[in-house]
Amino acid sequence: RIMSYSDKKVIGVWIDHLHAYIIGTPDLKNEGEYDVLKKIESHFNPSNGKSEGVMNHKHSNELKKLYKEVGEQVSQADAVFIIGPGKAQEELKNFLQEDRHFQAKEIELGTADHLSMNQMVAKIRTHFFHN
Repeated sequence: RIMSYSDKKVIGVWIDHLHAYIIGTPDLKNEGEYDVLKKIESHFNPSNGKSEGVMNHKHSNELKKLYKEVGEQVSQADAVFIIGPGKAQEELKNFLQEDRHFQAKEIELGTADHLSMNQMVAKIRTHFFHN
C-alpha cells in the first residue's frame, strides 16, 4: 500500500515513556530538510519510597501530559508516523485517536529501538519522502 504524501503535511514522532522528539520539515512538507523540531520531556522520575499505586498514578498522569503535548505539536499535520521502543507509540496512537481532531488524520506506527538522532530523522524522512 503506497501512500503519496506529496500534497500532505507530515510529521514524525520518536517516543518512549521519558521523552518525545517531533521530527519533520519546518513547513511540514514531505520534501525538504528533516530535523528534530522539538524535544518534549516527560517529568516522570521514579522516586523511592512511594507506593507502587501512587507511582503508577503519577506515571500515567505524566504520560498523558506527554502525549497531550505531542498531540499539540503534531495537530497541524495530515499524517503522523510514530516510532519508538516499547508501548509508548501504541499508547500515543490510541491517545490521539480518542481526540476528535485526529480522526481524519492518518496515524501510522513503525518500530524503532534506540536510535541516534540522525537515524531517527532518517527513518522518518524515508517513510514520508520515498512513498
